[in-house]
Amino acid sequence: MLNPTIDFIAKGTQYSIPNSWEGITPYLFQSLIHDIGLMAKGKLSVAMVRVNYVCRVMGWKLKKIKDSDGWANLAWLAEQVTFPFTIVYPDNDAALQDLDSDTRKLCKRIPPHRLTGITIARYLSKLPYNYAVDSCFCKQMIPVIRFNDEELYSAYTIDTSFNRLTCSLTALQFIEARSLIGGSLEQLPLLAAILYYPDRYSSDGAHSLAHKFVKLPVDELTAIAFNFQAFVNYLFTKTEFKLLTEAKNTKVSAISTGALESLYNLSSDGLGDVDTIERMNILQYLTILRKKLIDTVRSLHSAKMEKIDIAKETGLPIHIINDIL
Repeated sequence: MLNPTIDFIAKGTQYSIPNSWEGITPYLFQSLIHDIGLMAKGKLSVAMVRVNYVCRVMGWKLKKIKDSDGWANLAWLAEQVTFPFTIVYPDNDAALQDLDSDTRKLCKRIPPHRLTGITIARYLSKLPYNYAVDSCFCKQMIPVIRFNDEELYSAYTIDTSFNRLTCSLTALQFIEARSLIGGSLEQLPLLAAILYYPDRYSSDGAHSLAHKFVKLPVDELTAIAFNFQAFVNYLFTKTEFKLLTEAKNTKVSAISTGALESLYNLSSDGLGDVDTIERMNILQYLTILRKKLIDTVRSLHSAKMEKIDIAKETGLPIHIINDIL
Protein backbone atom coordinates (compact mmCIF):
# COMPACT_ATOMS: atom_id res chain seq x y z
CA MET A 1 0.00 0.00 0.00
CA LEU A 2 1.05 3.59 -0.59
CA ASN A 3 1.84 5.43 2.62
CA PRO A 4 0.66 9.03 3.20
CA THR A 5 4.04 9.85 4.77
CA ILE A 6 7.69 8.92 4.24
CA ASP A 7 9.09 8.15 7.68
CA PHE A 8 12.79 7.81 8.42
CA ILE A 9 15.31 8.20 11.23
CA ALA A 10 18.44 10.35 10.97
CA LYS A 11 20.94 10.71 13.82
CA GLY A 12 18.43 9.21 16.24
CA THR A 13 15.60 11.60 15.30
CA GLN A 14 12.34 10.52 13.61
CA TYR A 15 11.29 12.54 10.55
CA SER A 16 8.19 12.45 8.38
CA ILE A 17 7.71 13.80 4.84
CA PRO A 18 4.11 14.17 3.56
CA ASN A 19 3.41 11.90 0.58
CA SER A 20 -0.06 13.07 -0.41
CA TRP A 21 -1.60 16.25 -1.76
CA GLU A 22 -3.81 16.42 1.31
CA GLY A 23 -0.80 16.34 3.64
CA ILE A 24 1.12 19.36 2.34
CA THR A 25 0.98 23.00 3.39
CA PRO A 26 -0.05 25.94 1.16
CA TYR A 27 3.63 26.94 0.87
CA LEU A 28 4.70 23.45 -0.22
CA PHE A 29 1.75 23.28 -2.62
CA GLN A 30 2.52 26.52 -4.41
CA SER A 31 6.24 25.71 -4.59
CA LEU A 32 5.49 22.27 -6.02
CA ILE A 33 3.11 23.70 -8.65
CA HIS A 34 5.85 26.17 -9.62
CA ASP A 35 8.31 23.31 -10.14
CA ILE A 36 5.74 21.29 -12.08
CA GLY A 37 5.32 24.30 -14.35
CA LEU A 38 9.07 24.34 -14.98
CA MET A 39 8.95 20.60 -15.66
CA ALA A 40 6.20 21.15 -18.26
CA LYS A 41 8.50 23.65 -20.00
CA GLY A 42 11.36 21.15 -20.02
CA LYS A 43 13.40 23.13 -17.50
CA LEU A 44 13.20 20.62 -14.65
CA SER A 45 13.15 16.82 -14.51
CA VAL A 46 10.71 14.69 -12.54
CA ALA A 47 13.61 13.65 -10.30
CA MET A 48 14.54 17.26 -9.51
CA VAL A 49 10.91 18.16 -8.77
CA ARG A 50 11.00 15.43 -6.12
CA VAL A 51 14.42 16.47 -4.83
CA ASN A 52 13.33 20.09 -4.46
CA TYR A 53 10.20 18.99 -2.62
CA VAL A 54 12.17 16.91 -0.10
CA CYS A 55 14.59 19.78 0.48
CA ARG A 56 11.75 22.23 1.15
CA VAL A 57 10.08 19.89 3.63
CA MET A 58 13.32 19.22 5.45
CA GLY A 59 14.70 22.75 5.21
CA TRP A 60 17.81 21.54 3.38
CA LYS A 61 19.90 23.55 0.91
CA LEU A 62 21.16 21.63 -2.13
CA LYS A 63 24.36 23.66 -2.25
CA LYS A 64 25.27 22.53 1.26
CA ILE A 65 25.11 18.82 0.41
CA LYS A 66 28.72 18.01 -0.49
CA ASP A 67 29.38 14.31 0.22
CA SER A 68 28.20 11.32 -1.84
CA ASP A 69 26.36 9.78 1.13
CA GLY A 70 24.29 12.92 1.53
CA TRP A 71 23.32 12.91 -2.14
CA ALA A 72 22.55 9.17 -2.02
CA ASN A 73 20.24 9.66 0.97
CA LEU A 74 18.51 12.60 -0.70
CA ALA A 75 18.03 10.62 -3.91
CA TRP A 76 16.59 7.69 -1.96
CA LEU A 77 14.10 9.95 -0.16
CA ALA A 78 13.13 11.70 -3.39
CA GLU A 79 12.35 8.37 -5.04
CA GLN A 80 9.81 7.66 -2.29
CA VAL A 81 7.80 10.78 -3.23
CA THR A 82 5.01 9.31 -5.34
CA PHE A 83 1.98 11.60 -4.92
CA PRO A 84 2.61 14.36 -7.50
CA PHE A 85 2.77 11.98 -10.48
CA THR A 86 1.19 8.91 -12.02
CA ILE A 87 2.97 6.58 -14.43
CA VAL A 88 1.50 6.19 -17.90
CA TYR A 89 2.21 2.96 -19.81
CA PRO A 90 1.66 2.40 -23.55
CA ASP A 91 -1.83 1.93 -25.04
CA ASN A 92 -3.64 3.56 -22.13
CA ASP A 93 -2.04 1.31 -19.49
CA ALA A 94 -2.99 -1.86 -21.36
CA ALA A 95 -0.46 -3.90 -19.37
CA LEU A 96 -2.27 -3.07 -16.11
CA GLN A 97 -5.82 -3.90 -17.16
CA ASP A 98 -6.00 -7.36 -15.54
CA LEU A 99 -4.46 -6.34 -12.21
CA ASP A 100 -6.46 -5.98 -9.01
CA SER A 101 -7.15 -2.44 -7.82
CA ASP A 102 -4.44 -2.26 -5.14
CA THR A 103 -1.69 -3.66 -7.38
CA ARG A 104 -2.71 -1.33 -10.20
CA LYS A 105 -2.44 1.67 -7.87
CA LEU A 106 1.09 0.64 -6.90
CA CYS A 107 2.09 0.22 -10.54
CA LYS A 108 0.68 3.65 -11.37
CA ARG A 109 2.76 5.32 -8.66
CA ILE A 110 5.99 3.36 -8.21
CA PRO A 111 8.48 2.93 -11.08
CA PRO A 112 8.81 -0.75 -12.08
CA HIS A 113 12.45 -0.99 -10.97
CA ARG A 114 11.29 -0.19 -7.42
CA LEU A 115 8.31 -2.55 -7.32
CA THR A 116 8.95 -5.50 -5.03
CA GLY A 117 6.94 -8.70 -4.78
CA ILE A 118 4.90 -7.92 -7.91
CA THR A 119 5.27 -10.44 -10.72
CA ILE A 120 4.51 -8.01 -13.55
CA ALA A 121 7.27 -5.59 -12.48
CA ARG A 122 9.94 -7.18 -14.71
CA TYR A 123 7.68 -6.93 -17.75
CA LEU A 124 6.74 -3.33 -16.96
CA SER A 125 10.42 -2.36 -16.67
CA LYS A 126 10.85 -3.26 -20.35
CA LEU A 127 8.04 -0.95 -21.46
CA PRO A 128 8.46 2.74 -22.26
CA TYR A 129 6.58 4.86 -19.75
CA ASN A 130 6.05 8.51 -18.96
CA TYR A 131 5.03 10.56 -15.96
CA ALA A 132 1.83 12.59 -15.81
CA VAL A 133 0.90 15.09 -13.11
CA ASP A 134 -1.74 13.81 -10.71
CA SER A 135 -4.37 16.54 -10.69
CA CYS A 136 -7.06 14.81 -8.66
CA PHE A 137 -7.50 15.56 -4.97
CA CYS A 138 -10.03 17.07 -2.62
CA LYS A 139 -8.62 19.83 -0.43
CA GLN A 140 -8.50 23.62 -0.40
CA MET A 141 -4.78 24.27 -0.70
CA ILE A 142 -4.90 28.07 -0.81
CA PRO A 143 -7.44 29.10 1.83
CA VAL A 144 -6.62 32.81 1.72
CA ILE A 145 -5.38 35.40 -0.78
CA ARG A 146 -3.50 38.33 0.73
CA PHE A 147 -2.87 41.81 -0.60
CA ASN A 148 -0.11 43.65 1.31
CA ASP A 149 -0.68 41.34 4.30
CA GLU A 150 -3.76 43.38 5.19
CA GLU A 151 -6.59 42.79 2.75
CA LEU A 152 -7.73 39.16 2.76
CA TYR A 153 -9.98 37.16 0.44
CA SER A 154 -11.09 33.76 1.72
CA ALA A 155 -11.41 30.82 -0.66
CA TYR A 156 -14.37 28.56 -1.28
CA THR A 157 -14.33 25.79 1.29
CA ILE A 158 -13.97 22.05 0.74
CA ASP A 159 -14.54 19.76 3.72
CA THR A 160 -14.35 15.95 3.79
CA SER A 161 -14.52 15.44 7.56
CA PHE A 162 -16.82 12.74 8.96
CA ASN A 163 -16.72 11.00 5.54
CA ARG A 164 -19.01 13.63 4.07
CA LEU A 165 -18.12 16.07 1.31
CA THR A 166 -19.27 19.68 1.52
CA CYS A 167 -18.32 22.68 -0.63
CA SER A 168 -19.34 26.34 -0.35
CA LEU A 169 -19.41 27.11 -4.09
CA THR A 170 -22.73 28.04 -5.64
CA ALA A 171 -23.89 26.40 -8.85
CA LEU A 172 -23.29 29.58 -10.86
CA GLN A 173 -19.79 30.05 -9.41
CA PHE A 174 -18.85 26.47 -10.20
CA ILE A 175 -20.18 26.59 -13.76
CA GLU A 176 -18.50 29.91 -14.56
CA ALA A 177 -15.20 28.82 -12.99
CA ARG A 178 -15.27 25.45 -14.74
CA SER A 179 -15.73 27.15 -18.10
CA LEU A 180 -12.32 28.82 -17.59
CA ILE A 181 -10.35 25.64 -16.88
CA GLY A 182 -7.63 25.24 -19.47
CA GLY A 183 -7.98 28.84 -20.57
CA SER A 184 -5.25 31.38 -21.20
CA LEU A 185 -3.03 33.00 -18.58
CA GLU A 186 -5.00 36.20 -19.09
CA GLN A 187 -8.11 34.47 -17.72
CA LEU A 188 -6.52 33.29 -14.47
CA PRO A 189 -7.34 36.51 -12.53
CA LEU A 190 -11.02 36.10 -13.46
CA LEU A 191 -10.99 32.46 -12.38
CA ALA A 192 -9.49 33.46 -9.02
CA ALA A 193 -12.00 36.31 -8.62
CA ILE A 194 -14.88 33.87 -9.16
CA LEU A 195 -13.51 31.36 -6.66
CA TYR A 196 -12.52 33.90 -3.99
CA TYR A 197 -15.42 36.30 -4.41
CA PRO A 198 -16.53 37.73 -1.04
CA ASP A 199 -20.12 37.75 0.20
CA ARG A 200 -22.96 36.93 -2.19
CA TYR A 201 -21.64 35.93 -5.61
CA SER A 202 -22.15 38.16 -8.63
CA SER A 203 -20.82 37.52 -12.15
CA ASP A 204 -20.41 41.26 -12.76
CA GLY A 205 -18.76 41.70 -9.38
CA ALA A 206 -16.28 38.90 -10.09
CA HIS A 207 -15.42 40.48 -13.43
CA SER A 208 -14.69 43.78 -11.68
CA LEU A 209 -12.68 42.09 -8.93
CA ALA A 210 -10.56 40.33 -11.57
CA HIS A 211 -8.94 43.68 -12.43
CA LYS A 212 -7.54 43.74 -8.90
CA PHE A 213 -6.50 40.08 -8.99
CA VAL A 214 -4.33 40.83 -12.00
CA LYS A 215 -1.79 42.06 -9.43
CA LEU A 216 -1.41 38.57 -7.92
CA PRO A 217 1.75 36.60 -8.80
CA VAL A 218 1.33 34.26 -11.75
CA ASP A 219 2.54 31.34 -9.62
CA GLU A 220 -0.26 31.94 -7.11
CA LEU A 221 -2.90 32.26 -9.83
CA THR A 222 -1.62 29.08 -11.48
CA ALA A 223 -1.77 27.20 -8.17
CA ILE A 224 -5.37 28.40 -7.61
CA ALA A 225 -6.35 27.11 -11.06
CA PHE A 226 -4.60 23.76 -10.46
CA ASN A 227 -6.34 23.36 -7.11
CA PHE A 228 -9.77 23.94 -8.65
CA GLN A 229 -9.03 21.64 -11.59
CA ALA A 230 -8.04 18.89 -9.13
CA PHE A 231 -11.27 19.36 -7.18
CA VAL A 232 -13.34 19.16 -10.38
CA ASN A 233 -11.48 16.00 -11.38
CA TYR A 234 -12.15 14.52 -7.96
CA LEU A 235 -15.88 15.30 -8.16
CA PHE A 236 -16.28 13.62 -11.52
CA THR A 237 -14.04 10.59 -10.99
CA LYS A 238 -14.16 9.74 -7.27
CA THR A 239 -17.76 10.51 -6.26
CA GLU A 240 -21.27 9.52 -7.34
CA PHE A 241 -21.23 12.52 -9.69
CA LYS A 242 -19.00 10.49 -12.02
CA LEU A 243 -22.27 9.45 -13.68
CA LEU A 244 -22.66 12.99 -15.04
CA THR A 245 -19.51 12.68 -17.16
CA GLU A 246 -20.18 9.14 -18.37
CA ALA A 247 -22.62 10.48 -20.97
CA LYS A 248 -21.35 11.53 -24.36
CA ASN A 249 -22.37 14.97 -25.58
CA THR A 250 -26.14 14.69 -25.98
CA LYS A 251 -29.10 16.83 -25.02
CA VAL A 252 -29.14 15.32 -21.53
CA SER A 253 -25.40 15.54 -20.96
CA ALA A 254 -25.82 18.75 -18.99
CA ILE A 255 -22.43 18.76 -17.32
CA SER A 256 -20.53 18.46 -20.61
CA THR A 257 -22.52 20.91 -22.70
CA GLY A 258 -25.09 23.56 -21.92
CA ALA A 259 -24.32 23.75 -18.20
CA LEU A 260 -25.88 27.21 -17.81
CA GLU A 261 -28.94 26.21 -19.81
CA SER A 262 -29.31 23.15 -17.59
CA LEU A 263 -29.05 25.38 -14.52
CA TYR A 264 -31.86 27.64 -15.65
CA ASN A 265 -33.99 24.69 -16.73
CA LEU A 266 -34.27 23.84 -13.04
CA SER A 267 -36.20 27.07 -12.60
CA SER A 268 -38.72 26.04 -15.25
CA ASP A 269 -38.98 22.70 -13.42
CA GLY A 270 -40.35 24.61 -10.44
CA LEU A 271 -37.31 24.40 -8.18
CA GLY A 272 -37.13 28.16 -7.62
CA ASP A 273 -36.67 31.46 -9.42
CA VAL A 274 -33.50 32.19 -11.39
CA ASP A 275 -31.81 33.95 -8.46
CA THR A 276 -32.50 31.00 -6.15
CA ILE A 277 -31.20 28.50 -8.70
CA GLU A 278 -27.99 30.47 -9.25
CA ARG A 279 -27.29 30.51 -5.50
CA MET A 280 -27.99 26.78 -5.11
CA ASN A 281 -25.10 24.88 -3.54
CA ILE A 282 -23.02 23.09 -6.16
CA LEU A 283 -23.42 19.66 -4.57
CA GLN A 284 -27.17 20.08 -4.40
CA TYR A 285 -27.19 21.12 -8.06
CA LEU A 286 -25.13 18.11 -9.13
CA THR A 287 -27.32 15.79 -7.05
CA ILE A 288 -30.42 17.08 -8.86
CA LEU A 289 -28.76 16.65 -12.27
CA ARG A 290 -27.75 13.10 -11.36
CA LYS A 291 -31.27 12.25 -10.22
CA LYS A 292 -32.76 13.72 -13.42
CA LEU A 293 -30.42 11.57 -15.52
CA ILE A 294 -31.26 8.42 -13.56
CA ASP A 295 -34.99 9.21 -13.79
CA THR A 296 -34.64 9.71 -17.55
CA VAL A 297 -33.08 6.26 -17.98
CA ARG A 298 -35.73 4.58 -15.84
CA SER A 299 -38.54 6.43 -17.59
CA LEU A 300 -37.32 5.39 -21.03
CA HIS A 301 -36.97 1.81 -19.82
CA SER A 302 -40.52 1.88 -18.43
CA ALA A 303 -41.67 3.07 -21.86
CA LYS A 304 -40.30 -0.23 -23.25
CA MET A 305 -37.37 1.42 -25.02
CA GLU A 306 -34.50 -0.96 -25.77
CA LYS A 307 -31.25 -0.39 -23.90
CA ILE A 308 -29.32 0.32 -27.09
CA ASP A 309 -31.83 3.09 -27.87
CA ILE A 310 -31.60 4.43 -24.31
CA ALA A 311 -27.85 4.60 -24.81
CA LYS A 312 -28.31 6.61 -28.00
CA GLU A 313 -30.79 8.94 -26.31
CA THR A 314 -28.79 9.58 -23.12
CA GLY A 315 -25.22 9.03 -24.31
CA LEU A 316 -24.63 6.62 -21.44
CA PRO A 317 -22.73 3.34 -21.97
CA ILE A 318 -24.79 0.15 -21.74
CA HIS A 319 -23.02 -1.03 -18.56
CA ILE A 320 -23.99 2.20 -16.78
CA ILE A 321 -27.58 1.83 -17.94
CA ASN A 322 -27.58 -1.72 -16.54
CA ASP A 323 -26.29 -0.41 -13.20
CA ILE A 324 -29.06 2.22 -13.05
CA LEU A 325 -31.77 -0.29 -13.89
